[in-house]
Amino acid sequence: MKKPFRDTDLLAFTFVGHAELSPDGERVAYVATTVDRKENRYRSRIHLVPFSGGAPRPFTGGDRDGSPRWSPDGRLLAFTSTREERRAAGREEEGRDPLGPQIYVMPTDGGEARRVTNVRGGVGAFAWSPDGRRIAFVARVGPKGPEFFDEEDDGRREAEEREGDEDERLFRKFNRDVRVIDRIHYRQNGMGYLGDKRAQVFVVDVAQALASLRRDPPWPLQVTDGPFDHHAPAWSPDGRRLAIVSCHDPDPDLARYNDLYVYEVPAAANGAGTAREPLRLTAGTGFVRDPAWSPDGRLIAYAGHNLEYDWYSDDKLWVVSSDGSSPPRRVGAGFERSLGDASAADMRFVGGAGRIYWSPAGDALYFAASDRGTTHLYRADLATDAVERLTSGDVVLGDFSLAPAVGRFAATLAGPDFPGDVFAGDVPARGLAALSDPTEAGGAELRRLTEVNAELLSERIVARPERFRFRAEGGPEVDGWAIRPQAGAGPDGASPPAGRVPTLLQIHGGPMSQYTSMFFFEFQLLAAQGFGVVYTNPRGSQGYGERFCAGIRLDWGTNDYADVMAGVDAALERFEWIDPERLGVLGGSYGGYLTSWIIGHTDRFKAACVMRAVTNCASFFGTSDGGYQWDLVWGGTPWEHPENYARQSPIAYAGRMRTPTLILHSEEDYRCLIEQGEQLFAALKKQGVEARFVRYPGENHELSRSGKPWHRVHRLRQIVGWFREKLGAAG
Repeated sequence: MKKPFRDTDLLAFTFVGHAELSPDGERVAYVATTVDRKENRYRSRIHLVPFSGGAPRPFTGGDRDGSPRWSPDGRLLAFTSTREERRAAGREEEGRDPLGPQIYVMPTDGGEARRVTNVRGGVGAFAWSPDGRRIAFVARVGPKGPEFFDEEDDGRREAEEREGDEDERLFRKFNRDVRVIDRIHYRQNGMGYLGDKRAQVFVVDVAQALASLRRDPPWPLQVTDGPFDHHAPAWSPDGRRLAIVSCHDPDPDLARYNDLYVYEVPAAANGAGTAREPLRLTAGTGFVRDPAWSPDGRLIAYAGHNLEYDWYSDDKLWVVSSDGSSPPRRVGAGFERSLGDASAADMRFVGGAGRIYWSPAGDALYFAASDRGTTHLYRADLATDAVERLTSGDVVLGDFSLAPAVGRFAATLAGPDFPGDVFAGDVPARGLAALSDPTEAGGAELRRLTEVNAELLSERIVARPERFRFRAEGGPEVDGWAIRPQAGAGPDGASPPAGRVPTLLQIHGGPMSQYTSMFFFEFQLLAAQGFGVVYTNPRGSQGYGERFCAGIRLDWGTNDYADVMAGVDAALERFEWIDPERLGVLGGSYGGYLTSWIIGHTDRFKAACVMRAVTNCASFFGTSDGGYQWDLVWGGTPWEHPENYARQSPIAYAGRMRTPTLILHSEEDYRCLIEQGEQLFAALKKQGVEARFVRYPGENHELSRSGKPWHRVHRLRQIVGWFREKLGAAG
C-alpha cells in the first residue's frame, strides 16, 4: 500500500544532473547525488549509461565528483572532484584557501583518475580544446597570481610566517580574521568574502600533467589577467583562441554590462596574459553568456540582452563575427521566450540549460528556453530566423548536451511525477511551431535512460498538479496550478480527503523565474499532510516574454499582487475542495517579499511563512551582494528617491500586519541578509502580532535547494507544523 510522503523522504532521493553525451552519441555521463544521513552531507558520483538503453554503471569512485566533460575523441572523461581535500586536511592554515575542487581525467574504458590542476581555492567552468590536448578552466586568484598546492609552496609559506620579530608574528597571527575591503562587490552568496581575487582563465596541457612524475601537476598557463572577472572560456575550432566573457570597465563591480572577448592562447607559459590585447566583439550595452564558435570559426554565437527592460530583459540569441568585422546580429527575432531554464525547483543541484550548439553545417543553432511553465529544446535557422521547438510535453529540461555530428542529444528531464532523470533522443529533421502550446505531444521521441527514484516513488502517493489559467482585471492571461491533498491509499491509489481542506498559496522567488508542473518535494509534502497547494506565475515571471516579466517594473506589489490574488479567486471558483476560511501564504526570496507585502495589505490569510525575504528595499540596497545594482528595479538610489523605496517596501506597511507569521532565514544569506527577516520579526513583535523566527547558521540563500540535508528537513518540519497549528488538519 502506498504511503504519503514524510519530510525525511527528502533524504532518500537521488538527484540527477549534468547529462553529458559522448561525441559519438553512444554513451551519456551524468551525476547522481545522494544524501549521507549520518554525516549530514551530499555524495556525488558520475555514472555512464548507453544511449540505446541499458543499466547505468558507476564510473567514478569519489564522493564529490561533478561536471563531466568528454574529450573530443571520447577516450577521456574530465570532471571536477574534491577528493584531494582529505590529503590536504590538517595542513591548511587559518586564512588560506583550501584546495577546493580540481579537474581530474580518467580513461573512459577504465583506469585511474588523475588530477591535472592544483590551484588553491579550486576551479570553476572548464572546456577541452578541439584537439583534446589542453583544458581551459576558470579559477579565482589574487593580483599576485595563483597559489598552488605543493610541497615547495607550503615550505615557502611556512618560512614567511616565521619572518619578523615576535610582535610582528603575533600581530599577523591574531589579525588573520580582519578584512580590509576596497571593492563594493566584496562578498557573494554561496561564495563568501571575495577579497581581492578575480576569476581568471588558465590552460593546462593534459598530456604533460599526466606524464608528470611529481605528485602535483605542473603549473598551468594563465591566459587572462587584470582586476576583472573572466568566465565561460570557449575554444576556437583551430585551438588557437578562446572566447571569454568579461567586463573591462574601470570599475567592473559597478558596471551594468559585460562583453565578449577573443584571446589568443600563448604557446608557452611565459607570464600571465597574452602577447596581444584581446579583441572585444560587443559594445558594452548589456550582458553576454555561453559563447559557442561556429564550425568554421568565423562566427561566435552567444546568449544575452541589451537591458531593453533593465533586469527584466530576456536573454536572446546572437551571432557575431569572430574577427570583429561585423557587429552582433540577433537570431530568431520573433521568438519571445526566456533562453535557458528559469524554473523554480527544490530537487536538483544543477540546471540552467544554458549551452548553445551549432549544427555541423553552421546553419542552425540549438538551445533551450523556458515557455509558460515548461522548458524545451529549440533550433534556430540562421538564414531564415525561423525557430522550431524540438521537444514537447508538460516537462522541464534541466540541462542538455548534443552530439551534432550524429544528430543525437541527451538531457535531464523532470515531470509532474518524478524529480529528474536522464533522457535521450535523435534530433528531429523538422520541429514544431516555436510558440505553440508546449505541453502538446510531438517533436523528438525521447528515450528514458534512468529511473533513479522508481522504488521510492512506487511506495509513495504522488499528487499531480492541475493547470488552470486566469486573468486579473485588465491583466494578461496567467498560468496557475493546484495540487489536491492526498490522504491514504488503496489498491487503486490515493483518494482525497472528504470536505474542504486548508490551502496554501506558494509564491516563487526571483521574481524572474517560473513555476512549472514538475515534481516539487515541498508541495508534495504539504499535500501529503492534508494541505491543498496553489501556485502561479504572476507578472514578473519568466517564460512569457519580457514585456510580461517587466509588468512589475518600478512598481513591485501592484500587478504581481493583483495576479496572485486573482489566482486565489480563480482557484476557489474552480476547485470546490479549497476552504476559503483556511488559507495560508508562503514564499521565499522575492516570494518572501510578496508574502510580506500580502500580509500588510490583506487579512485574508490566516497564517503566513516568510522565507529569505526582502522586506526593506532601502537596507537591501546596501547589504545584499548585488543590492547596489537594484536602483534599476526601484527607480533610483535610496537617497535619490526614498519615496520609491518606502512605497515598495513591505516593512512600510508593518502597521497593518495582523497575520501570524513564521520567518525562516539563513545566517550566511548574502543575497537577502538576515537583517531583512530581523526587521520584520521586530515589527510584528512590537505590535503584539504572533511571530516565530527560525535562524539557520552556516546556511545561505540556497537552503531550500542545497542546504545541509537535516537543515532542509528541519525547515520543512517548521513549515508543516506552523500551518497545521494555525489552519488545522484536513477534513
